Amino acid sequence: MTVRSESCGRVKIWGCCLGVALLMIFLVSPVVFADSNWYICSVDLAGPGKSGTFVQLTDQAETPVFVDKWFTFPPESLREMLAVALTAINADKKVAVAVDLDSATYPVIEFFYLKAK
Repeated sequence: MTVRSESCGRVKIWGCCLGVALLMIFLVSPVVFADSNWYICSVDLAGPGKSGTFVQLTDQAETPVFVDKWFTFPPESLREMLAVALTAINADKKVAVAVDLDSATYPVIEFFYLKAK
């Protein structure tokens, strides 16, 4: 066996290991965004409530999908998303939102970005 064939064998083994690891990460990942859609919204209200932190949004499409609809933020990014909501209110800016509207009475926002214009 030559040095080159040993090197190729190691590369193949590492490549297979990496492929299996990526497949495992993909299969066990709890995050699924299959039914999410993106919306450009105005932020009408935002703040804490009895059972969580809420934001009221209105879709800015020509024919809005929702008006004055309540949403919640995921616990792991609650502070950051609330900061975006309050900034949007203070600066009169729109937000880009990814959410599955059919997931709950108060759907959890998956992505929440402040728009520059």
